[in-house]
Amino acid sequence: MSFRNCVSALVIVLTLSFAAILASAETTRYGEDLSTKNLAAHSTFHYELTRTLARAAGFSAAEAESLAVVNEATDAGSFTGETGVTITLNGTKRVSANGQYWHFARRDSNNATGEYLYPGSRNTCAYFSIPPRTCPGDEPELDEIEKWAVYAQDTPQPGMPQVAFHGEKNFQPVAGKSLLALAIYLHALADSYSHEACMASTHIRGHKPNPPECSAVYWHIKAEFGSDPEIDKGVSYTQEAAYATWLALKWFREKNGLAGAPLWSDEQASEFIQNWVKLDKPLERREAAVKAMESLQ
Repeated sequence: MSFRNCVSALVIVLTLSFAAILASAETTRYGEDLSTKNLAAHSTFHYELTRTLARAAGFSAAEAESLAVVNEATDAGSFTGETGVTITLNGTKRVSANGQYWHFARRDSNNATGEYLYPGSRNTCAYFSIPPRTCPGDEPELDEIEKWAVYAQDTPQPGMPQVAFHGEKNFQPVAGKSLLALAIYLHALADSYSHEACMASTHIRGHKPNPPECSAVYWHIKAEFGSDPEIDKGVSYTQEAAYATWLALKWFREKNGLAGAPLWSDEQASEFIQNWVKLDKPLERREAAVKAMESLQ
């Protein structure tokens, strides 16, 4: 083989290897639990933590499970939870034409109706000051999603996501002001924090190898959980994302007149979140969330 052919072959190998790393990163997001209870690769944040916070916010165990399954399916396209609930979504998958809209959504410092501040109170639209990078119509994508999911106002810019149940192929639009829509909004809300450091530093809505906060492999696996501030530089964003999820779950119940008070106070939720985010290993996070969920039955 000639030198030129050797170089070409090496480039191909390196390209394929890098593509494989990125492909695996697409399934990592907030960190993974790859083998427990025969669950597919998934995010302990989007599934286990969301389920626990939903139950603590006053949703039933079945509702909390459904919210968590849909939350995970927003990334994966389809997901089956521990109780056998399978949800398949079209139009929200992270690696899709509409991926930026649902997973790199920009938010204002407060919610869509201005009734409460998001944790951190930052307007991430400010990271994109040059058209067409500014928020469309001066409205962040997260506001559009919230208006649809919580208030049944407007329609998401890419159109209604489609849902199918139990592995069937009979898709139907996800209605606004529904648990399904709420779960998709919760995912976009959490991701708006998970990806914020990258958007702030590069003004780009997407992953790239450098800087570190834009690396899917580094940021989502190594930086967003743990107790070492020198290494775990994404922990503060994860804490804010979790507390934002908690507030949104309570807000949905209040705005839609759902009966039943939260099972946790804000202080209890905050304490649990802070301790949970410090756990480095996905299995530890899973077990902590499951234990807390079981205590709420």
